[in-house]
Amino acid sequence: MRSAKTLRVRGQGTQDLRRTGAVSAPVRGTPRARSQGMRLLVLAPLLIGCATTPPPEPKGGPRGLRASEHLDAARSHDAAARQREAFPDSRGDGPGDVRQPVAMPWYRSWDTAGEQERMAQSHRAKAAELHAEYEELCGQTPGREASASPLEVYGVGGWNTASGVIVYLAPEAGPPERLLASMKCHRAAMMLGPSGMEDCPLDLPGIALDARGDAGGITVSIVVRDPKLVPELQRRAAHDLEAAAQRRAKGK
Repeated sequence: MRSAKTLRVRGQGTQDLRRTGAVSAPVRGTPRARSQGMRLLVLAPLLIGCATTPPPEPKGGPRGLRASEHLDAARSHDAAARQREAFPDSRGDGPGDVRQPVAMPWYRSWDTAGEQERMAQSHRAKAAELHAEYEELCGQTPGREASASPLEVYGVGGWNTASGVIVYLAPEAGPPERLLASMKCHRAAMMLGPSGMEDCPLDLPGIALDARGDAGGITVSIVVRDPKLVPELQRRAAHDLEAAAQRRAKGK
């Protein structure tokens, strides 16, 4: 702790400096101008960072982004690539004058237009792949039929297994070959856009299908490779069977 003598000596030295004029008198308006200039210089990078933040990517479903979501993301990246906003640089004409804005010599602090355009093209290419897969698997199948899950339309019962579920379908589901083709088509249709089938077991990644049938009915085995998804697969299968029971009760 400093002594009273030390403080007194320092106070005296300060008084001597003031008497000799060594301490300059403040210039009117300069401290405030400097304060404003510093605030503008600090805020400018923050504003630019906010303006050039990349658009958020859509979440998509369990198998990734759907075609419509890829196209939405492409449009967002196109808009970001077209963005050309310049922010003012707080520099003035004379000493101490920082109130005259001039254009900064740069526009972005993170993403470039070329990167945004590349990402937009990537999303469009992935959307085209999903549409091509749908055309290959569904062909001339009407859209309404492709969007309906055979499990929900023909499901009668089912039971869980260690790695998935077995669903029992009515004979009207068709021969196993046609049924498997219908399930593949429905799986591709769900990747075109949101279809209200978020609980469909066929929308999970890494599943294996096996269908066997006779005149009495058809059994479909659905196995998921990721053990962590087995409970979710079984929950979704139970959801489809409940929906099938409601359809039958309504006479559909």
